[in-house]
Amino acid sequence: MAGLPVEPAPPRRRYAKRLLPAERREQLLDTALRIVASRGFAEVTMAAVAEHGGVTRPVVYDSFGNRDELLAALIERETAAMRAAVARALRGERESGAAPREVLIDALRRFLDDVGTMPDTWRLVYFPIDGVPPLLRDHIRKARNEFRDPLRRLLGEWLADLPPGADADAVDPDVLVEIVQGCLQTLARRVLDDPREFGVRRILAAIELVLGESD
Repeated sequence: MAGLPVEPAPPRRRYAKRLLPAERREQLLDTALRIVASRGFAEVTMAAVAEHGGVTRPVVYDSFGNRDELLAALIERETAAMRAAVARALRGERESGAAPREVLIDALRRFLDDVGTMPDTWRLVYFPIDGVPPLLRDHIRKARNEFRDPLRRLLGEWLADLPPGADADAVDPDVLVEIVQGCLQTLARRVLDDPREFGVRRILAAIELVLGESD
């Protein structure tokens, strides 16, 4: 009938892009990681991941049976990325002719650079773990210590390379690695919290001064 107003068509419902199961899992894990980084583990729920990921809850449950399974997959993925970063930090050990001091500084530089390029991953490891299921807390605590053994070895080589007058034999390696690891974790948090104020170059300048002059 002429003259009657035409009502606008209702807006089409937005549907999540169809992805392969493996791609969907990665997308949901990325979403969960962003929630952890911005709000903490306690805020990661199946409903929150669905909402922030732009999908329905059944889509999330198709990929992960429950919240614990989702968090377990997330922690496994991110700690694997962190172990790869530690391996990258140690590449300098294989460079022939490098003095222990230079190898140590290079490893610390690579490590802190990776912290800056993968901030959400390192926040998952270094920031409070309230809300993490008890069975998963040990995985995060172990991840925090992933750099401990290589760091102890690098520090031991640096001590052994010091001149006789430095009295390096009086230094307890276990105490030294505790001090350095604690400082390194604090510095990593500073890089994450305020990268403009605590840039890697500024941190390394202080580390180089503490380690003394190279020969």
